[in-house]
Amino acid sequence: MILTPKYIFYLILSLGGFSTAVAQNLVANPSFEDVNICTEFTAPCAPAAWESVAPESTTLQYIYHRFGGAGTNAIRLKHAAPDRLRNYAQTQLLCPLEKGRSYTITLVGWMDGGKPPELDMRFDTGWIYNEFGEAMLRPPPAIKLRESDKVSVNSKGTAWTLRQTFVAGGNYNHIAIGNFSSANHAPRITYVYIDSLSIAPSDGGVLCENALSVRDSLYARHRRHSIPGKHFRDMEEARYRIRQRTRRCVTLRVKGPGTFTPAGRAMEPENVARLDSAIRAYTPNTGAEIRITGYAFRPGSHEYNKIVAATEARKVADLLVYKHGFSFDEITTDSKGNTVPPYDTATEEGRERNNFVELEFCIPIGEDETLPPPPVTAVRPDTVKIPDAMFRFNSADLIFKLNQVLDSLIAVIPRDGSVQLMLVGHTDNRGEEDYNMELSLKRAQSVADYLRSVGLGPAIRHVSGEGERRPFAPNTNEEGRRLNRRVEIIIYKGNE
Repeated sequence: MILTPKYIFYLILSLGGFSTAVAQNLVANPSFEDVNICTEFTAPCAPAAWESVAPESTTLQYIYHRFGGAGTNAIRLKHAAPDRLRNYAQTQLLCPLEKGRSYTITLVGWMDGGKPPELDMRFDTGWIYNEFGEAMLRPPPAIKLRESDKVSVNSKGTAWTLRQTFVAGGNYNHIAIGNFSSANHAPRITYVYIDSLSIAPSDGGVLCENALSVRDSLYARHRRHSIPGKHFRDMEEARYRIRQRTRRCVTLRVKGPGTFTPAGRAMEPENVARLDSAIRAYTPNTGAEIRITGYAFRPGSHEYNKIVAATEARKVADLLVYKHGFSFDEITTDSKGNTVPPYDTATEEGRERNNFVELEFCIPIGEDETLPPPPVTAVRPDTVKIPDAMFRFNSADLIFKLNQVLDSLIAVIPRDGSVQLMLVGHTDNRGEEDYNMELSLKRAQSVADYLRSVGLGPAIRHVSGEGERRPFAPNTNEEGRRLNRRVEIIIYKGNE
């Protein structure tokens, strides 16, 4: 772990200005400056010590920025989107929280639209993984950081510092961060960015004895695009048991989406009580089946009534998904329109009663045995290498006359927003290690600046320098050293 003066200075400030503050922070790699080299791609695809809750579907987005803060790296999480997909960041704390003890959280970040970040935190006793990357709304978060927790904003007005004190409810040693409060359906994606995070005992003190060994074990975890084998097997075994269970089904009828409003709840207290009971019994992605059928009996054609009934059924489905955390994969909707009215159609009262939505909740019960997991495969990303000859000698400045050559090298990068780019600078082993580290980072930043100038800026997710630590060829001769002096542009398919 490289503790730059700027990094140490941030930690001291964020924890209140005391010289012991660096030792108090329970978060490893708190400003995401240390890079993990993932096993799957052998590339810098995530911050060290941090992982995604759903690595196979919603990766932990790791980006480079110049907004000001503890460093130039941040993680980006979905706050709102047109779908239910969210990504969450998680890590193990260097020391467990002590139940009943007071702690202070300090977070620096921002949100799209120039707003203070809105983030939730959930504490646990182990890693959390799921396959589908859907919004996790239960159990509710332990901490909610909002604008009311703001203590300062940087001079550019681009990064906010939020702070909150809490009392630990248990001896938790893991934390997950993201939007645990609502699925926040929105016409476009809104992101929240975390520049740095600290969690420290409010009464001071030093880290526990095994903090360093915990940090080393976190830095040694290199898988970032697949669920660890043990956790995957546990999930598959649970899924198999679920498939063998007998489902208990409950059917109820409500007037429509209005039943979910306070006024609607007051008008249908009996149905609402049964609905609340079914919602409490539901757990996402456990093999439940929820069938929602719309009925309508209004003046007009059969086709018109089918459309009205289908619309009401979909609205109820959306409320279950976005307000109560149901999975779309476990919901089916249908429309009967006015084809099979269950109530008398000869009276006005009967015709009105035939406008409703029927919900059938089928919840699995029981257990059975296990099933082995299928293999997980990954595809290696493409890499463009910018050679040492593109830079002035011993400098991070690109040679202007060679821009045409540089353009030809980066011509393979798609410009349609379908990729993510990570830039990593490298040097040979001549010279001081610290100098090589700084030069490699500056060269990577120069290439990043050039990519921005030609319209590739939105694709850049991370910029870093590895110095002499990752040679491409042996440093025993001039040819090998020449190959090692390079900037790599790693191209990941997909914009998430």
